[in-house]
Amino acid sequence: MKNCLVLFIAVSLLFSACRVEKPYYQTLEGKKKQKYYNDIQFGANKHPKMKF
Repeated sequence: MKNCLVLFIAVSLLFSACRVEKPYYQTLEGKKKQKYYNDIQFGANKHPKMKF
């Protein structure tokens, strides 16, 4: 029983460590924020509206 529990914990750690999530800058909200800050920094708009 103890071996089974240890094996289950090891497998669950392995799967949770290998899970791939999208980086924040590739999400919809991240892209909007990146565009907003690029507009401010590079002068496309003096005061752009942040749309969320």
